[in-house]
This record gives sequence, C-alpha cells and structure tokens, in this order.
Amino acid sequence: MEDEAKRKPRCSTSEKVAVLVLVLFLGIFVTFFGLVIYGKSVAPGLCGSSGAEPCPGRENVNIISSTLNSPTNITIQIINTGSVAISLIFYNVQNANGRVYSNNNWSGPTVSPNAIVTTNLLIDGNGFTFQSGSYYTITLITSRSNQFTSTIKA
Repeated sequence: MEDEAKRKPRCSTSEKVAVLVLVLFLGIFVTFFGLVIYGKSVAPGLCGSSGAEPCPGRENVNIISSTLNSPTNITIQIINTGSVAISLIFYNVQNANGRVYSNNNWSGPTVSPNAIVTTNLLIDGNGFTFQSGSYYTITLITSRSNQFTSTIKA
C-alpha cells in the first residue's frame, strides 16, 4: 500500500493529446488577435483590414535639386512621392550657423502625386544670404501641417 501512495499519477495518452491541442489552439488564438491589434496600431499600412475604413492619403515631398540664383534667391525642384496632392504654404531656410529665415506668406505650388515642380525660395538677406557651396536646411510645410526637411548645397 505504501508503494501505491508513492507512485506519481500518470496522464493517459488522450489527456496528453488534449493538453497539446489546447496549448496549440491558445497559441494560434493569441498570435492571430495580437496581429489584428498590431495591424490597427500601424495604420495606414494595414488600413481597412478590419472593416470599411478608408486609407488616408499620405503626403511626402523630396527636394531633388537646387540652383543658386542670387544671394537671396534659390530655385528648388521638388517631387511629390506621396499618394495625395499637396499644397505648400510655408517654408524655413536655416544656414549652417543656425540662423533661420521663415516665410509664412508664401503661396507655394500645389503638387500632384508623382509630379515634379520647380519653385523659388526667397530670403530677405537680413539674417544671412545664400553662399555658393554652403549647406542649408529647407523645411517645407504643407496645408495639412506636415513638415518635410531636406539639406541642400547652394
């Protein structure tokens, strides 16, 4: 009788299979719903994946070239690599010393997706002037308040 009390209870094969199936099911369940929750948090990458949600348009602007015209005028060529048209309404130009010229009265171009446009950026010349060979940080602001920053060489 003492031997029976010391023996460890053993699970049958069917009980082991049932536990294994339960663990696998829970693992798949947690993984699936984890992906669904993660997918909603990284929209617009997976937008609309859980219903009739429209994907929002994405703005993206890049400066592809620049030409120095004068100490207060530089021409930039930009491309809209986003999925919606953008309207540029404001720009900042910063020199290497950290001085900034801002133009918030600018009527910049409206750029369709995949379009390339050329536009002039003027500064007043009071804080600094453009110098050939120097680097400047240009920040373009859209009507949706998105900011796109690039560094150019004059």
